[in-house]
Amino acid sequence: MLRKYYIQIIILIALFSYTVNVKAQEHILMPTAGQRVYVPITAKSVKGKMKVSNIGRTTIQNIDYTLSLNGRELESKHYVFPQALGHNDDAVVEVEVPPYTELGEDELVFTITKVNGGRNGATISYANLPRITVTKVPKRRIAVEEYTAMWCRYCPTGIALMENLSHTFGDDFVGIAVHVDDPLTCWDYYSKAKGNRFPTVDMNRSHRLGYVLAVDEFKAEQEAGADMDLEVSAVWDESKNNITVTPVVTFRVNRDEAPYGFAYVLTEDGMTDSRWVQNNAYSGSHGDRGVTKEFDEIIDSPGEIHNLKNNFVAIAAEGVNVPVTGHVKAPIKADTPLSHSYVFKDINSKKVIQKKENLRVCVLLINTQTGHVENAAKCVISEPKATAISSVSDGTRSEVVVGRYTLDGRRITTPQRGINIVRYSDGRVSKEVVTK
Repeated sequence: MLRKYYIQIIILIALFSYTVNVKAQEHILMPTAGQRVYVPITAKSVKGKMKVSNIGRTTIQNIDYTLSLNGRELESKHYVFPQALGHNDDAVVEVEVPPYTELGEDELVFTITKVNGGRNGATISYANLPRITVTKVPKRRIAVEEYTAMWCRYCPTGIALMENLSHTFGDDFVGIAVHVDDPLTCWDYYSKAKGNRFPTVDMNRSHRLGYVLAVDEFKAEQEAGADMDLEVSAVWDESKNNITVTPVVTFRVNRDEAPYGFAYVLTEDGMTDSRWVQNNAYSGSHGDRGVTKEFDEIIDSPGEIHNLKNNFVAIAAEGVNVPVTGHVKAPIKADTPLSHSYVFKDINSKKVIQKKENLRVCVLLINTQTGHVENAAKCVISEPKATAISSVSDGTRSEVVVGRYTLDGRRITTPQRGINIVRYSDGRVSKEVVTK
């Protein structure tokens, strides 16, 4: 009897060990929600991104997946990972996403059907992939606001970060350096700036950047996309004392609500004075060398830096605390340019300005519900009776005019005297001054 009891115990232990072993050998790959993808309606497909995580014990080389909409399968594919996934490894699967038959938003379902040719043991083997079908994929520029001060010995990290982003991303970077309690203090920004530690560097008012390198974070924010294009132009008046700023925002999707406002910022590059001293805690900090060349320059500088060129310096601003609303009204119709004007007045009273030719205008489009910057633009200031608009063409293109509008967004069929907003067949928007 005792022997029979021992045999039963041995069998139970064997069965339990077998079950645990089978479970340990099971492939378990779990997808997470995909990144929003904008798809031109004329495209065959674009690449969407799905993140997957190996939470099993086995190494995973490949998967089979389906992409579906409302239960209808759009495609089924076999995908081989460039590098095998071990336990707790993550990877991004690039998925071919076709456009919908009309403009709008929907959600596709990404389902992992097989892992290494066998079943996927994940409890949840699917995730949603948001798709936005548009006529043209909007261009997203990134606003980065740096709160800094010359008396702040740790602020050179922010300076190096801003310079690195500018050198790396060019016009896609809309930088604003907000000085506090030093010779470059911007009083229009003061109440917002005083609530921050120094240095503080905010990207699109949704992500706080750290240290001196943020290339990956910047790229990820760009890849997140935007629902609208934003361009801006600026022109001096005859006396060069007032600047008329004209933003043009073109949403690529219809919207029933319009929780948007604007901020306008006047900045100057290359500001310097031999009397100004930037304190620098990183002088001789050779252990940090090699992160970026911009920070290496800070390390090689003395503890008190003279004649430093200050770029992106905020001179004047409107709407940075409470965005200026009323210019984007619901409902929003896709592909209809919305334009208005704002005037920076009495520029000559801004005694801090050193060179007017180094002034730039930045415009931020802010979601008033989240407080985040959804797109941004920056431009030079043109001479009177001329125009300057970011991302303008050089006049050598062959695209045709598909829409012409007045400044208040009213569509017109022929050029009218004054400022005309012109939309071309490739999605570009430019501004024309019609004098006859």
